[in-house]
Order: sequence, then C-alpha cells, then structure tokens
Amino acid sequence: MVISPPWGAQVPVGARVRMAFRRVRESLSGLALRAAESAPAQPARETLADADAALVTAADGVPLHVDVDGDPGAPVTVVLCHGYLADNNFWHFQRASLACHARVVTYDHRGHGRSAVGGLDGLNLDQLGNDLAAVLDQAVPEGPIVLVGHSMGGMAVMALAEQRPELFGDRVVGVGLVTTAAAPVNGRAVLPPEAANLVLAAIDRLRLTSVSCRALRNAALAVARGCAFASRVPPSVVDFVLQLTRSNPVHALVALIPEFLTLDKRAALPVLGNVATLVIGADHDVTIPPEHSAAIAREVPGARLAMIPNAGHMVPLEHPAIVDELLHQLVALATAPRVHPA
Repeated sequence: MVISPPWGAQVPVGARVRMAFRRVRESLSGLALRAAESAPAQPARETLADADAALVTAADGVPLHVDVDGDPGAPVTVVLCHGYLADNNFWHFQRASLACHARVVTYDHRGHGRSAVGGLDGLNLDQLGNDLAAVLDQAVPEGPIVLVGHSMGGMAVMALAEQRPELFGDRVVGVGLVTTAAAPVNGRAVLPPEAANLVLAAIDRLRLTSVSCRALRNAALAVARGCAFASRVPPSVVDFVLQLTRSNPVHALVALIPEFLTLDKRAALPVLGNVATLVIGADHDVTIPPEHSAAIAREVPGARLAMIPNAGHMVPLEHPAIVDELLHQLVALATAPRVHPA
C-alpha cells in the first residue's frame, strides 16, 4: 500500500488512516445528523410485495431504497449491488437484460442514491454487508438468489459471506464479483495520497460549505471520468456515469475512503466456494487493478475468472453485452440441478 507523509511511518496503516480521518469525521458529524433528521420516516419491518419500488429497513433503522424488476414468479432472484459513487441505476443494462428471465432486485447503499445516510459510524463495509442481509430478508424472503456486486458492492457481498456463511449454498446459489477486491486497494488507485492530503485540508478549512461541496464533487467527477473506461464509449455513457454521483452526499463518500485502504475480506472467500462463483475483471482497470480479480478467483474454490480486454472499472457500462452474457451464464449455472455423487 502506498501512503505518503504526513501520516507517519511508525504507526500501523489502519491507525494512520483512522487518525487522518478523525478530524474529517468530527467536522462532518453535524452534516450527517442533519441528513439523518431529514430522511424519510422509517418504514415498518415487512417483506416487500411485488411493488416496483419500496423501502427496506436496515438493522439500525436506516431506510434503503429498493427497486424490483422482472417476473415476480421467476424461479430465481438476482440481487445487484452497485459500487462506490454510484446508485442502483448503474445496472441499467443488466436490469433490463436479466429481467427477461429472473426477478431482479437492485438497491442503493446507505449514503448513496435514494437511501438515507444514517450516522457516519455506519459507513463501513461490515455495515454494508448487514444492509445486504436486510435486503435479502425483506425483499427476497424465499427462493434461490444470485448475488452480483460491482466494486464496493462486491465487497458488501464478501462482507455478507463473512457474517452469514450459512446463506451460501442454501439461499444464495451464485455470486458474481465484478472489478472488485478482497484485500487493501492501493491508495493511489482510490485517491492519490497527495490529492488526499489536499482534500483533507480543504474539508478542514472550508468546513464543507455548499461551495466546497460542489468543488469537491466536481473534482471527484473529473477523476472518475478518467478512471471509468479503457475504450471509446458514447458521450452519453460518460455523462451517465457523472450523473450517478451527483445526488450522493460528499461527507458520506469521504467517510468511506478508509474502508478501501484497510480492506480485508479474504477470510470470506472459501465460503464462496459453496456456490457457483464468477469473477469478472477488466484488464485496464486503473481503479482496482485486475490482479485483485485474479487473486479472488485463485482463493475461491471452483471459481471462474473472466478477464475482459480493453475494459476499465465501469465494465458493465463499457461492455454491457459481454457482462450481460456472462451473468446469464452464471444464473444458468447457479440454478442448474445439482448432481450428487452416488
């Protein structure tokens, strides 16, 4: 991992990250409180009917927005988990494609899209795993499930596998991990340390006024534009990626950065060997290098690795037809009758 001064060299990495972000969390706490106070009333805990959109209540009471597509009587439900800076509209192509043969559930992670933020203490990968469990319990109360996670969404899937291994092989019959990682992501791939120091200083000095929020968001969008794709895509697709982030609160996004620098979900990987697992990598991914996908595939017994050429981090938007076909293959494999040895 690459971390530059002034975070020091004698303190463990996790402690350095926590110290660096402590002042940020303190300065953001007021904004988080106001966001929580303005969130919609918490719905009662109940399973979802076949409505197109609804709310799921996380274990700590945070409302999470959920959309349901496809045939409610389909034999399998595919749950799509989006990544950092996005919302469930990220899966635009895959939702339409998979809904032809499956019930498709998509949701917004807390602090993203139409889901509430909650407290900053809840903005961590373990909580995202808990949130995914709530989505499964309330939106998919029965039947086989295939989980697909992109980037941070894949990390949430691995967090769930670590927390609830009994689900994998019974309720969860397949997993797709798209351009994600199980081990710490190099700091330069998430945010260059020089830029991180500048961002931290700006947040501290500007105290996240509306002007600084717009400036920081615009800077993040410029970085995202350069990191999302490895090939030529239509301008409308680039604009779509930029639009995905514009409703996301900056303070929530900043609070999640340490999670990627200290990530370690490798203990969850053997659990995924109990189900059909597909790992999709992108050979020109500069956000999460393809070596992470290869490492996951090596550690999950029986996993299949599909490395897509000429592709960047946002491969489901860059090469939707390829990703759609791979996910259809995963669903077919995951739901095929199991052959038990005599």
